[in-house]
Amino acid sequence: MLDYGELQQMALEGDNEALETNLNELKHSDLSILPEGISLLIFESNFPETILFREGYVIIADITEHIYSKYWWHKYHARVFVDAMERAVTRLQIEGNPLSDPTIESDEDVHIFFRFKLTLPKTTPSEQIIESINSAFDLVWERANAILENSDSVLILGKDTDEGLEKLKKISSELQHLGYYTYIIKEQPDRIGESIIQKVLRFALSSKFVIIENSEPSGHLYEIPHVTKMAELVTVVLQEESKGATWMFEDSYVKHSHWKKFSYKPDNMQNEIENAISWAENYIKEFGQFQKEKLPWLR
Repeated sequence: MLDYGELQQMALEGDNEALETNLNELKHSDLSILPEGISLLIFESNFPETILFREGYVIIADITEHIYSKYWWHKYHARVFVDAMERAVTRLQIEGNPLSDPTIESDEDVHIFFRFKLTLPKTTPSEQIIESINSAFDLVWERANAILENSDSVLILGKDTDEGLEKLKKISSELQHLGYYTYIIKEQPDRIGESIIQKVLRFALSSKFVIIENSEPSGHLYEIPHVTKMAELVTVVLQEESKGATWMFEDSYVKHSHWKKFSYKPDNMQNEIENAISWAENYIKEFGQFQKEKLPWLR
């Protein structure tokens, strides 16, 4: 059990050095009375390196994964996987998990330190805090794997010149902020012998879903039948109110459930992007569940 008298004295003296402890000692301690300004370091095998401290009514666990790339065993490059972990924390936080502040510190990719925070009520029992740290680390690891295995990429199509390109970049920036990889076709290198439709399909088929900015006519009108109709990719159409590239696809939003239009005003594009992403993610999840229930080879 922690010596709270000693910890209180350390706090009064302004001693900010993390005090090393162990899981057994932690299990028998009440962290709700941990003095503010005091940090506890847990550094044990088979447990994430963690610094615990209290701020007001919450306990914060600062969790670190140290990757020494020389001995990295995963099939994905160490830096690629750490980048996916950073996106995983962002996505999990948006989904309502008490995770935050993903950061990467790298020493020329030889030593990579990935850190994130788990926040819990200060009244959480110590054993539950320990379990939550383990669960949070596993959750981030599994989501990073899923991001790389199943693709959390989004292809963005639309007018890619002048103000149109700025809109695509704005959409891309918002998606990246929410933890997605993004592709704008114009920014991707061409391959000799590959047609534009082949190039678009190459990125489309490796993406989780497609977002099309449809306020003005452009080459995307030629790409839509291939991407959305032929390849049946889940597609979001973003369109500024009172604008639109064509009426030709308007009835398709009703006839095809994997295709949906979202109208936005110039000052609320961000909100509609978030609504569109929510719809696309829910559609993919519900369609996957339907497949598991109905298709015998997926049961």
